[in-house]
Amino acid sequence: MKSGIALSPPSSRVRVRLGQIVVAVAGAFYVLTAGALLFAPVWFFQHVGTFGPFNRHYEGDLGAFLLALGIGLLFAARSPSRYGLVVWVAAMGSLFHACNHIYDAVIQGASLGAWLAQPVPLVILALLLFWAASQGMTAKTASGA
Repeated sequence: MKSGIALSPPSSRVRVRLGQIVVAVAGAFYVLTAGALLFAPVWFFQHVGTFGPFNRHYEGDLGAFLLALGIGLLFAARSPSRYGLVVWVAAMGSLFHACNHIYDAVIQGASLGAWLAQPVPLVILALLLFWAASQGMTAKTASGA
């Protein structure tokens, strides 16, 4: 309060809107990733998921699951508090995914650049989804639902 202006936390409406944006962006990210895995698996392997050996079938399997997760998140983005279970499941899946990348980064002795390229953004995505899911719980508690 150095400037004499009291900073107040964002209103509930702003938090809900931010939660919707987080869920929608995560959903779009998963849908786009799924599209690359399903329709351009070799490109995805060469440019994004360079963990060998290449296996088109596993790339397709991952794409199929990410597509369902992404569609679920895009649907839930309309009202994350109403579809909170979808957001929680996506947050947990995102955290498990990030942990897998952290494990590989530790085992491989990854450079700072490699950490910033994969594990760190995945952890941030997971934390943002957990935050959005918790906003839904807060909204339900506040409304008495």
